[in-house]
Amino acid sequence: MIWTTFNLKKWKHAETEAKIITWDVTSYYGYLPAAFIHYDLSLGFVDTDSVDYAAKHQFWPERLNSELESDPKGEIKVIKTTMGLSFMYAPFFFMAHGFAHLSKYEPNGFSQPYEFFLVVSCLFYLFIGLYYLRKLLLFTFSEWVTSLTMVTILAGTNLYYYASAEPAMSHAFSFSLITCFIYQSVLWLSEKKIKRAIYLGLLGGLIVLIRPVNVLIFLFPLLYNVTTAKQFIERINYFTCKWKQIITIAFLGFFVLLPQFIYWKLITGSWLFNSYVGERFYFNNQHIIEGLFSYRKGWLTYTPIMIFACIGLLFLFKKERKYFLSISVFLCINIFVLYSWWSWWYGGGFGSRPMIDCYGLLAIPMASFYSVTLRKMLVLIPIFSIGIALITLNQIQTFQHRRGIIHWDSMTKKAYWNVFLKMNMRADDWDRQERYLKPPDQIKARAGEDEYDFNPF
Repeated sequence: MIWTTFNLKKWKHAETEAKIITWDVTSYYGYLPAAFIHYDLSLGFVDTDSVDYAAKHQFWPERLNSELESDPKGEIKVIKTTMGLSFMYAPFFFMAHGFAHLSKYEPNGFSQPYEFFLVVSCLFYLFIGLYYLRKLLLFTFSEWVTSLTMVTILAGTNLYYYASAEPAMSHAFSFSLITCFIYQSVLWLSEKKIKRAIYLGLLGGLIVLIRPVNVLIFLFPLLYNVTTAKQFIERINYFTCKWKQIITIAFLGFFVLLPQFIYWKLITGSWLFNSYVGERFYFNNQHIIEGLFSYRKGWLTYTPIMIFACIGLLFLFKKERKYFLSISVFLCINIFVLYSWWSWWYGGGFGSRPMIDCYGLLAIPMASFYSVTLRKMLVLIPIFSIGIALITLNQIQTFQHRRGIIHWDSMTKKAYWNVFLKMNMRADDWDRQERYLKPPDQIKARAGEDEYDFNPF
């Protein structure tokens, strides 16, 4: 992971071509330079400075007509995403800012030191997540199965791409936080200690502050080790008896979210504000089949090794039922919600990127799959061979996506098979690929209309 990251050196041309702080990261990160370099979270400087921030992808606010009584005719500029990632970037931002002041680089928030330290932040949090993933899996599985699962999760999925090629995106960070949250949940429900409740409140608040839809992870402590209706009632009674700890979790979660509410109140006049203007979920028109299997961005199409985790849910039901309900209910609801978003393919990127966040949770059924299948010599060699093949496929497709061979949002069946396993493209390959690509119809999708004709059969 380290070798890949420092071989790519995505930060090396930060002054002329942004590779790390760009697109979605522009919004995730924008709170820091706005607050600590420009001292203006209202982003007024965007229109008054001589710098073309939009062209440089340095600030990318939503612009709205002001409804504040103090400024009825003005325009407000609000950062689109919530500020959770800025919290996680912050220590590394300040290190970069100090280094920039002591070096030849401009301390403007966007020069090489800032992009470099964002890359370091991703590796730092990723390794914390992997550390706690190991501790979590060792509660139940052997060292061998744990190690194999960790290699699979990192090298065999699109987590590898988002931790190396786009390391400042939210997914590696959310993966680590959710993995730590699950680990602390298991300990809280067994130890019943207040310190675990404190960890859950802080972790849960930060998870939601990065991606609000990940609030669904609270289903895990609600349903973990619940296998019958009687046990569910007992869990509710347990929460009632431990009301002080529940309040602690809720209070600390709210405390982490409070800066966002204050920001919205100061900028928009409302404590709660939907900064994704004109974007919404369509729960009556989900695209679950497309989200899972399509050639455009299908989760299992571009990360097929996660089929092992899906099969592993059956083994959890037989062998480790304490995990089954919490993981299966979360997975079903999460898939339903994620693929009800108008842009079910989630813009440009490699594979279905929002699913990366819960890979720490899905590592448990994957470990169960390995634990059961690799005990039998009859299936050990085929499963091991298939696993190596799928990890290799992920590495090849990661390389293809970095080179633009796999398009970020316009792949079709013909385009996929035209470049399958191709590491080098001739001119006629590129010509065919251009003809086969089909970009999304953004207008129809935003209106909740079907714009993608996909038949998995």
